[in-house]
Amino acid sequence: MNHEPPQGLPSPVIQSHTPLPLDPSLVASARSQARPHATPVRANRDDVASIDAIVRALYECVSFTDGAGPDEARLASLLTADAKLIAVQPSGATLETDARGFVARVRERIQTTGLMSFVERELFRRTEVYAAIAHVFSSYEGRTSRRDGELLVRGINSIQLRHDGARWWILSVLWTDEHAGNPIPAAYLPRSF
Repeated sequence: MNHEPPQGLPSPVIQSHTPLPLDPSLVASARSQARPHATPVRANRDDVASIDAIVRALYECVSFTDGAGPDEARLASLLTADAKLIAVQPSGATLETDARGFVARVRERIQTTGLMSFVERELFRRTEVYAAIAHVFSSYEGRTSRRDGELLVRGINSIQLRHDGARWWILSVLWTDEHAGNPIPAAYLPRSF
């Protein structure tokens, strides 16, 4: 599996693959209580083959240039059936939704603001991996177009993932946008910023 950050992103990858001994009865109990992680939308294998691929696909599917909004089917294919997408407001309040609710909120915003294009791209990433779980801390910016469009937003995504033996799944995405009282720390920006 490839755990390297995309080319050009100066972020360290911290990995450990040393399994801890587990009590077999606890493992069996956890498996019997686990909820299924199936989704009705089949993922493109290239989108879920590595952490790099699934994070890239996430950014691509929330971006749009045709006024139609995010690609709901592709987004759903990256997420477990019970995945949460959670926006944290400056007040600390949260807006929690799933793929369908997220896309509906963006489409509503398109209708009310006339926003026809939104391109979110990753600025910096820090990835930590242990066995079949991973956490990606990814700073981003959103613009009105792919090349030098008006800057609309910057912030940080906290992405939790798991590997089921065949592919990577996103369990949750927690994000907060940068604001005047809370700029993105330099540690989470490319050195050129």
